[in-house]
Amino acid sequence: MTPSRVPLMIAAALMAALTGCSSSGGTEASVSPSADPANKQRENQAQLASCMKGKGFTYHPVVSMPELPDAIKQEMSGDYQGMRKYREKYGFGFAASFVYPNDGVGRVARQRADGDTGDDPNAKVIAGLPKQQREAYFNAMSACTLELINKATGKNLKSMDEAAKAQSQMLEQIISREIDGDPKLVELADAFADCLKGKGYRVASQRPSEVVRSTEAAFMTEFGKLAQQRTTTADDARPLLRREIKAALDDLECGKEFYAAYRPKANAVYERAQFLPGVGMMAATAAK
Repeated sequence: MTPSRVPLMIAAALMAALTGCSSSGGTEASVSPSADPANKQRENQAQLASCMKGKGFTYHPVVSMPELPDAIKQEMSGDYQGMRKYREKYGFGFAASFVYPNDGVGRVARQRADGDTGDDPNAKVIAGLPKQQREAYFNAMSACTLELINKATGKNLKSMDEAAKAQSQMLEQIISREIDGDPKLVELADAFADCLKGKGYRVASQRPSEVVRSTEAAFMTEFGKLAQQRTTTADDARPLLRREIKAALDDLECGKEFYAAYRPKANAVYERAQFLPGVGMMAATAAK
């Protein structure tokens, strides 16, 4: 993704994360929330709209993010019955992106048809711009977002790529400390991994933050190859979904106790870090 192609929601999330989680002189990021996260979001978005206006473009402040579908909330909850209900139909959510494209619960967003901007007012603004102006809009969005991030954090980041890297490093620090450093989760992750190995699944790492991806990793790779074929149909993806469902249910049975402890804590870490709930569950579709 080039700096000029930063999707609007990703830009908003970057700004919320980096301005909401400051470091107190050290290298570790704090996960203490601001006094009023919603008010901070409105303030950030108002500044972004003002900056874009100064560059000659219209930007509608994003004051709230879309609600996740109930099925994904169930999968993220850590509740055994809720997770089982999701996985019995969607597996890990990869092949389901093709088999059930209208359910909105796959791990990869369905590509919109040309001209379909949904309910996003900013997408409608962009769609109405000539191609050359559209490129200028994305450049302005990158510049404004970076300007506000640097102002709020006191940093001197040179590009949105650098900002994204800083965001990633910050999240890694938080996960290392609060997830992988939790003795109870470490104990449960070991038992989870041993059960998966007993069922013949490969476990690359038993760290709590990584063992959750052990079973799904191979399916993600296979799905990636399938998705590269522009003519892929629901029928093409169904064999993968069948295998995905079996593996996802095996994974859940092995990780029943682990997920019950891990998911609520992981969700809380992301929320306190002011990241979008469910980051990683759904991929944002980059603007053209």
